[in-house]
Amino acid sequence: MKIVAFYIAEQLHLKRLKETFAGSLLQETPSELFYQVDQEAYFYAFDYGAVVFAHMSDMEMSQHLAFLQGFVDHPLPEKIRDDFEIRVNAGQELHFGFDTLEVPSVTEDVVKIAMLNVAHSVALDFYSQRAHELLSEMQHFTGQMEVHGRVSISRKNMLRFIGRALNTKNRIVENLFIFDSPDLTWEDEYLDRIHRGLARTLETQTRFREIEYTFKVVEDNLSVFRELYLHRESSKLEWIIIILICIEVVNLFVSKWTGNE
Repeated sequence: MKIVAFYIAEQLHLKRLKETFAGSLLQETPSELFYQVDQEAYFYAFDYGAVVFAHMSDMEMSQHLAFLQGFVDHPLPEKIRDDFEIRVNAGQELHFGFDTLEVPSVTEDVVKIAMLNVAHSVALDFYSQRAHELLSEMQHFTGQMEVHGRVSISRKNMLRFIGRALNTKNRIVENLFIFDSPDLTWEDEYLDRIHRGLARTLETQTRFREIEYTFKVVEDNLSVFRELYLHRESSKLEWIIIILICIEVVNLFVSKWTGNE
């Protein structure tokens, strides 16, 4: 069974999607919708912008992706894709391979756990991409400091950059729950083994820690830039005060000189 996940936008409106999507709704929460589209085909949608298809052709997925564009905010110019495969190996134990899961039999719950983990993976791809974009911009500014001894950035652009970094980090914190163990695994040891095995195979925690570290580096650099900006603004204010004092002194001398005459 082929499983394909896409990160299509920064937000997906599930309530509106539920009202119009044609499929058998198997599970619903405020943050996700899980559908059975055909006898062995499934669709999983998450409010943070990821969608996952199981056992669908490329044409069917393309049609669904085009339909979903009407329910998103801030769509990505290029969708991020992650592929996975479930293979049935009757009579054998669970086996986790590179982008594959071998199981004795495929059930709805097994498919759901696999789709959930692939959604986590594609979300991490998106956040990793954003983190490295911010780090690349930061390196451009630090390069200016190294070569010219200053940072050529306006107050507006500085604030926009800080806002972009904070918004991205806030979205990650807001969606931290996506990495919690799903309810299905709490009372089913077999599903829990599958979930934990997939998390290790897809390196979910390792990749998340890498993103955290990247944002820590960005934050440390932002602190330095904020201090430099405040120092620059403070210097401007000091010069303004000095100029005003000089003007006042000149006026005083002029007044006394004209008064003496």
